[in-house]
Amino acid sequence: MDLVLSSAFVANPYPVFARLREAAPMLWVEPWGCWLMSRAEDVDTSIRDTRRFSSTERVARVIRGVPGFEEGRFDAIYENFEVGIAQQDPPAHGRLRSLVSAAFTPRRVENLRPRIRELVGELLAPHLASGHLDLVSDLADPLPAIVIAELAGFPVEDRLRFRDWTYRINNFFFASGTADSGQGADANAAVLEAREWIADLVAERRRSPRDDLLTALAVAEHEGGRLSTAELLSVAITLFLGGHDTTTGLISLGFDGLLRAPDQMALIRERPDLVPAAVEEMLRFDAPFQMNLRYVTEDVPVAGVTVRRGELVRQALGSANRDPERWPDPDRFWIERPAARHFAFGLGPHFCLGAPLARLQGQVVVEMLLARLPGLRLADPSATPDLRADITNRNLRSLALQFDPVKPGA
Repeated sequence: MDLVLSSAFVANPYPVFARLREAAPMLWVEPWGCWLMSRAEDVDTSIRDTRRFSSTERVARVIRGVPGFEEGRFDAIYENFEVGIAQQDPPAHGRLRSLVSAAFTPRRVENLRPRIRELVGELLAPHLASGHLDLVSDLADPLPAIVIAELAGFPVEDRLRFRDWTYRINNFFFASGTADSGQGADANAAVLEAREWIADLVAERRRSPRDDLLTALAVAEHEGGRLSTAELLSVAITLFLGGHDTTTGLISLGFDGLLRAPDQMALIRERPDLVPAAVEEMLRFDAPFQMNLRYVTEDVPVAGVTVRRGELVRQALGSANRDPERWPDPDRFWIERPAARHFAFGLGPHFCLGAPLARLQGQVVVEMLLARLPGLRLADPSATPDLRADITNRNLRSLALQFDPVKPGA
């Protein structure tokens, strides 16, 4: 258990996952108050079984156990998670999901390709002559924030405020696995701030509808009435955190993996048709979203232990993506590996709605960086990756790159 509570686990969880898959594929982690599931077969089975491994109650239960809940200190964040799309099982989940899914159809997403290329070009332009780029702050962070803001109808100029709210909410217990009353107070304040912001936007959309997702949500009917403010806010937070932070992780972690595999860099330069496969390998190799939390509705045997009704399970998606039972040579970054479906976007009813958009952004960034930045490389291959301290949403805080300077107009 100490292995998963160490700073070394945050820095590189994969050696620990390998040990757990062999010795303790279901590990009870007392400080987290849950089981940690690490084998691909168990993750695959449980993530599709929404009846026994439920999304409802998984977060609300944790919040109710934090000192101060009974005093009403966490009412806003509790309501946010209790009604959220990610905290619902079918059929309630399907009703909320259907309101959002129209924005992520393959045709609508593909129509965004020219705009994404334009944005990547604009973000790269100030750095071309210098030969230096911080992939995170200069590209991987702002790009998906702008894309999801434009798609959803959020004011682009507010993207840093919304990012701050989502991080503060995430830090309550997703980042460490352990709920903290101090972080909970800040997370609750973030929900209240965001609720005021979203209420103003919703009121404006109801007065003057636009062709965006926020308008669709603002006028939507749900179970005989409009979505509540809490439901709208929860969907908005899910959209921004999923549509922004996960894609930032895909780009930054993915390029870190790709640039440390020079043979694969050479391959993709020779074979641009492999760009989609490269993005899938980026997602498998170092998944931005590492763990799912589920609430067990009845006693169920898993990997030699009996998980009791009412207990929580963390499905380690990052571990499942490196399971040698599913992927040969799993710790190798290998673009042409035999096909198998990874877990980076989940599976089943909760498969990530924004997956097509994240994939498209990843593909455009890979194509354009390799085409426009000659000699692209890590500035310091020996440097320790600058990882954010978060066991759930894995991401880099910075990634310094170098390339051969590009003359203006070239």
